[in-house]
Amino acid sequence: MKNKLLNFEEYFEELEKACDVSNENERNIQLALLRNIQDAVLEWETHMQEYDYKQFCKELVERGIRFTPVNDRTTKAKWTKLFASYIPKEKRKEVYFEQYKWHLFSFELLKALSDDAARAAFDAEPKDSLYLFWQHTDQAYLVENAHLFKAEDFDHTFIPFSDFYLFSPEGKWTYIHTHESMCGPYFYKLP
Repeated sequence: MKNKLLNFEEYFEELEKACDVSNENERNIQLALLRNIQDAVLEWETHMQEYDYKQFCKELVERGIRFTPVNDRTTKAKWTKLFASYIPKEKRKEVYFEQYKWHLFSFELLKALSDDAARAAFDAEPKDSLYLFWQHTDQAYLVENAHLFKAEDFDHTFIPFSDFYLFSPEGKWTYIHTHESMCGPYFYKLP
C-alpha cells in the first residue's frame, strides 16, 4: 500500500543523510526525529484504516445486513467438512491448508472460479443468510439479509484480516477473499 503522507524514497534518503552525520549527538537527534515522523504517520494511517472500517461496518448494518456471532471453531470445522473433506489429509498438508484454507483453490485441488468470474458468481447466488469467518481470528458470524452483500464490499483495503470465507448455511457454495491480490477471490460450488 502506498503511503499518502510519507514519500518513503525521500524518507529513506533523509535517513541515509542522518546516518552519515559525523557528530554522534546530532545524528541521534535527527534519527530520533525521523523515527517520530514515521511513527506518527503510521499511527495516523492505522487510525484512519480503523475509522474507515468502522464506518464501513456501520454502513452494512444501516443497509440491513445483520451479524450474529457464532462459534468460530464450529463454523470453521463445518466449512472444512463441506469443502475440504474430499481432499486427502496428506494433500492438504502439502498445500499448507492449515495456514490458508484457500490454498485448496490456489493450488487447484478444487477447481473454483476466480477473479471477476468469482465476484459475478457470488453476486448472482441467491443468499438469505451465510456464514462468515476469518482465517486468523476467532470471529465468525451468521449473516442475515446476505443478499444485500455484493462482492465489491469485500475489496476494501481497510478490511483487516483479509483472508475470510463466506459460505451458504446449506453448504452448497463458498466465496473466499484472500489477502493476496494475485490469488482469488474464489467462488466454489459443490457439484
